[in-house]
Amino acid sequence: MITGLVALALPAQAGDADCRPAGAETAEITAVTAQATIRLRDGRELVLAHLLPPEHHPDEAPGDGPNRLAGWLAGQKLSWKPAGEPDRWGRIPANLFLQEPEEREPPFWLQAGLAQNGWAALWPGRMPGACLARLQIAERRALAAARGLWAPEAQAGLLARLGQDPDSAIGKRVVMLLRIRSVRSGRLGSFVNFVPSLHASPSLFLTTRQMEAFRHAQRDPFSWQGKRVLLRFVVPEQGITRIRIEGIDHLLPID
Repeated sequence: MITGLVALALPAQAGDADCRPAGAETAEITAVTAQATIRLRDGRELVLAHLLPPEHHPDEAPGDGPNRLAGWLAGQKLSWKPAGEPDRWGRIPANLFLQEPEEREPPFWLQAGLAQNGWAALWPGRMPGACLARLQIAERRALAAARGLWAPEAQAGLLARLGQDPDSAIGKRVVMLLRIRSVRSGRLGSFVNFVPSLHASPSLFLTTRQMEAFRHAQRDPFSWQGKRVLLRFVVPEQGITRIRIEGIDHLLPID
C-alpha cells in the first residue's frame, strides 16, 4: 500500500455500491492543488466527497496536507465515481479509489483510508447510509488510536488557531473533540458548555427541535456531561463562543 496510508478492510454492506470500486471511471491525475482538489488530464477537477480537506500532522506546516495527498496519488491508478453535482467552480465531488501499479491488492476507497488514518475528518451529507456507516467505522478507528488530527497535540493546536485568529476561520467547517462541562435548559433551547482551555472556551446552542431529535434517537445530551464528544460545525461570525450545528449527526459522544 501507499507509504503512510494503510487502508484496512471494512465490511461490505448492502447499498454501498457508491463507495465500492466496481464501475468506477479511470482517470489520470495531472495535479493536486493547494486546496486539495484533484485535476485530471481532461481538465476536470475533483474534490474528496464526504470529507474535509486532509489535515497536516501536528509537527508539520499547515500546507502539508495537500502535499501529502499529492505524494500518495503520484504513480497510482485512480478511478472515481461522482458523488453529487459540480459546485459553482465546476469541481465534482467524488469517491476515489486507488490501486497500486502492481495490482496485487484490490482498489481501496481513498476516503476510508484517509479517515481511518486520521488525515481527514468526516463531514456527513447526502450519501448512502451504508457508505456513511463505513466512514464512521473508519473514523472511529482513528479516534480510538488518537491518530493524525485526533492526537491531543493536534486538537490543542486547532483550538489555539481558532482562539488566536477567529476572523480567518469564519465560515469554515471544523471538526474537533471537546469535553462537555455542563448542559442547561433555556427558553428556546439548551446550552452546552465545554471544558475551558487556555486558548478558547467554545459553547453550543441546541434548538428545542434538535433536543427533541436527540431524545427521539435515544441520545440525550444531558447524559453526556463530563464526556468527550465529536463536534462538527461551521464557524459563525461571532466566533466559537456560540456555535450551532446543522443536525444531530454533528454532535456525537465518544466516551
